[in-house]
Amino acid sequence: MVDLYLSLGFMLSLCGLAALAGASLQNRAGQGTIIRVEVLVCVAAGAYLLFLWDRPIISVLMPFSSTVILGNWLPVFGSFLLGACLKTESITLLRRAGLSAILIAISGYSLTRPVLGNPPECLPVLSNRILDFQTTDQTCSAACAAGLLRLHGVSASESELANLCLTRRGTHWLGVYRGLKLKTAGTNWDVVVQEVSTQELLSGQVGPGLLAMSFRATESGNNRDPEWGFQSSSGHSVLVLNVRSGTFLDVFDPDSYCGFETWTKDTLRNVRHGILLRLVPRDATQHAVALDLAALQREGDAYPPIVRR
Repeated sequence: MVDLYLSLGFMLSLCGLAALAGASLQNRAGQGTIIRVEVLVCVAAGAYLLFLWDRPIISVLMPFSSTVILGNWLPVFGSFLLGACLKTESITLLRRAGLSAILIAISGYSLTRPVLGNPPECLPVLSNRILDFQTTDQTCSAACAAGLLRLHGVSASESELANLCLTRRGTHWLGVYRGLKLKTAGTNWDVVVQEVSTQELLSGQVGPGLLAMSFRATESGNNRDPEWGFQSSSGHSVLVLNVRSGTFLDVFDPDSYCGFETWTKDTLRNVRHGILLRLVPRDATQHAVALDLAALQREGDAYPPIVRR
């Protein structure tokens, strides 16, 4: 957690500087300049939300384990407006105090949310198979991340990744990115993230990786798809292993009721958004990992499924 706390300190310093800049603008500039700058800051915040917020490009701009903190610029924008608000004399002190309290609460919660709470308690796993099931309802991403690491020869467990990936009631893909970055530090592997469509997944050009998905609501308005069990109200993660004939996608679903499955385009019809996290060689001369899907399936058949909490 040291990386997160150092990043929190850095971001708090930036927020403080932004608040001072907002207050200084309010004290020294004319009304027209103040309005133009505040509009510009709001436009910049909107552009950030539109083009960078929750998008893989943020991991390219900031390829650090603490990107989940450093990539959240909303508190900085909020702090600038906070400083300007505190020094605005055109509204009453009471209203300024109320608006400032709201900005502080929203910005503070947004910045510290990744470190709040505790990871779920995972069950001990007695088998040594490479791909294993999740042991809680919240740890599909942690189980997949551990499996992806073991596929690449890096020792990992669901419980360890639930902690590193900041799993709480679920796991954000930036949390998964953190866990994979920390576990691959000093190894021959690095982490890349990309948004993927169904067509890209079935093209066979993206390679094995962890697919984090969110879902559209079904036409019936139900949260659960009757055929595949996807919940539109929450995300889910699986391991993409192989593509066959541009039509069939071999995956490992860590849900204990699923396991190894073959998906088609129709299976993915309710996926609204997909982000794929992969491990790639740091050295261009190193080959990507070769998967023996049949061997992985035989290994999975050798152990009984896990009963989740």
